[in-house]
Amino acid sequence: MKDQTYRVYEAIKLDPLASQQALADRLDMSRESVAGHIMQLTRQGYILGKGYLLSEQNTYIVIGGANVDIGGHSTSLLIQGDSNPGSISQSPGGVGRNIAENLARLGENVHLISPIGLDQRGDWLIEKTRLSGVNTHNVLRHDTLPTGTYLSISNENGELQAAIADMRIIDTLDEAKLDSKQALLKSAYRIIVDANLPENLINWLSKQPLSAEFVADAVSTAKAPRLGSLLSRLALLKVNQDEARAILNVDETSPEKLAQALLEKGVREVLLSLGSQGVLYASAKQQIKQACHPSQPSSDTGAGDALLAGYLSACQQNKGVEEALSFALACAALTLESPHANNPNLTVQNVTQWIENL
Repeated sequence: MKDQTYRVYEAIKLDPLASQQALADRLDMSRESVAGHIMQLTRQGYILGKGYLLSEQNTYIVIGGANVDIGGHSTSLLIQGDSNPGSISQSPGGVGRNIAENLARLGENVHLISPIGLDQRGDWLIEKTRLSGVNTHNVLRHDTLPTGTYLSISNENGELQAAIADMRIIDTLDEAKLDSKQALLKSAYRIIVDANLPENLINWLSKQPLSAEFVADAVSTAKAPRLGSLLSRLALLKVNQDEARAILNVDETSPEKLAQALLEKGVREVLLSLGSQGVLYASAKQQIKQACHPSQPSSDTGAGDALLAGYLSACQQNKGVEEALSFALACAALTLESPHANNPNLTVQNVTQWIENL
C-alpha cells in the first residue's frame, strides 16, 4: 500500500463515516485525490462497502440485546405495597451488549448490532457502550418503541424481590434490517448471537453464506431452544445445564452427557457453566472441568457474559484450553466483584495480574 493511500486508510479507520471532503481537509489533500485512494482501497479489498467499512482481521460482530438496567435497593426492611427508602442506580446491560463490552475492554475489535430506542435512555446507552470501546455505528434506532429496560427491586440484603423487563424492541430486529448489514457480516471473523433474538431471525442467519464462525449464548431456559437451527454452525456455545436440557429437550442430569449431546448436534466447542462449581469444556477431542477461582462477589450479574468474552479473548492470545478456561473464569470472578454487569477494569493485563495474585 502506497504511503498516501495508507494515510487515507488510517484516517478512515479513525472515522469510518467521514465524508471525502472531511478526509481531504484532515489530510491536506484534494477531494479528488482522496476519492482515488478510496477507489484503490476498495479494489484491493481493504474497504468492503458503504460507510467505508474496513476489512480487518479478527472482527467480532455481536447481534443481540442491549438495554438499560435500573435497580432499586432498599436500605431498610422492605415493606411490600409501600414506598421504601433506598438507592437507585442505572447501568448498561443486555447479554449481547455485555459480551461486546467485555470483548472490547479485553482489546478485541467489536461491532454491535442491536435495536435501541430513539430516546434519551438510548442515547445514554449508546454513549456508554461506545466509550467502552465497542463500535456502535451499526446500532439500529427505533423511533416508536423505547430502549429496552430492566427494572429490578431488591431488599435490604440485596435479594431480588420483583422485576419488570420491557424488551419489546428486540423483536423489531428482522431479516431485512440484518440483510442491510451484509457487508459488515461478510467482514466478520466471528459472529456472536444471543438467544434474545427472534427465532425466525436466528433461522435466517443459519442459512446465510457467511464465512464467519458463529458463537452463541443461550441466555435463558425459555429462549435457549431458539438456537436449534444454528447448532450445526456453531464454533462455540455457552450454555448452563438448564439451558442445555431445554435445547436438547431431555431430563439428563450429567453435565458430561449434556455436553456430548450438544457436540453430536454439530456444535464444535461447548462451554457448559456449572454455576459455583465452575465450567465444563467439551470438544470432539476432550472434556475438561475447571473450578471457579475464589472471589468476593458484589453482584451476581454479568459473570456468564464475561466468561464467554474471556474465553474468546484467551483463544486470540493463543492460550491452550486449560489456560483459556482459567482466564475466562478470572474474567467472570472479576465481574462478580464489581457492582456492575461489566467490570470497567477488565483488561488482559488486569486479569493476568489477578490470576498471578491468587
